Amino acid sequence: MTRGYRLLIKTARTVHIYTTLAGLLLVLLFAVTGFMLNHEDWFGLGEASRSMSAGHLSIALLEEPDKLGVVEHLRQQWGATGAVHAFDIEEDSCKVVFKSPGRVCEVIIDRRTGNTEITHESRGLAGRLTDLHRGKESGPVWGLVIDGTCLLLLVVASTGLILWYSLRTRFHLGLVALSVGGAFFAIIYAVAVP
Repeated sequence: MTRGYRLLIKTARTVHIYTTLAGLLLVLLFAVTGFMLNHEDWFGLGEASRSMSAGHLSIALLEEPDKLGVVEHLRQQWGATGAVHAFDIEEDSCKVVFKSPGRVCEVIIDRRTGNTEITHESRGLAGRLTDLHRGKESGPVWGLVIDGTCLLLLVVASTGLILWYSLRTRFHLGLVALSVGGAFFAIIYAVAVP
C-alpha cells in the first residue's frame, strides 16, 4: 500500500465521517419530508386551515398607493408573514398576497373606504416542512441550502465508494449488493413506473 493510497483512504474516511455528521439533520429532514410527500393523504397535506378577519387601512396610504407602507402596516396589524408574492393595484381596490412555506396570506383592500379583508391560510407544520423540501416559496437562501445538501450527499456517496473499494475482503460482497440494488431499481422502474 503506497503512501498516497493511505493518505487517500485516511482523507476519505475523515471527510466521510464529518460531512455525514455535519449534514445529518438536513438529510433526516429531507428523508422524513420526502416520505410525507409520497403519502400526502396520510398527513393531511392537501387540506389547509383558513381564518378570515377584517380591518381598516388608512386611506392616505391608498390614494397613491404606498406599497411599502401598506405592506408594513399589514405585517404589524394583521400578522401578514412571508414574502410579498403579488401587489396588484386597480382603480378601486388593492390585492396583496404574502407567501411562505406552508402559508398564504391574501389581503383585499377597498381603496375608497380602506376596508380590508384578510385571509390567512396554513397547512400546518407538515405543510411548512414539505414546502421546505420542495423549496417552494422559501427564498433563494434556502435554495442554496438545498443545493448544498445535494453536494453533501454527493461527497458522502463518493467518499463511501472510496472506503468500500479499500475494504478488499468485503469488496466482492459489496459489488454484489451494489449490483442487486441497481438491478432492483431498474426493474421497478421498467415494470411499475408508467
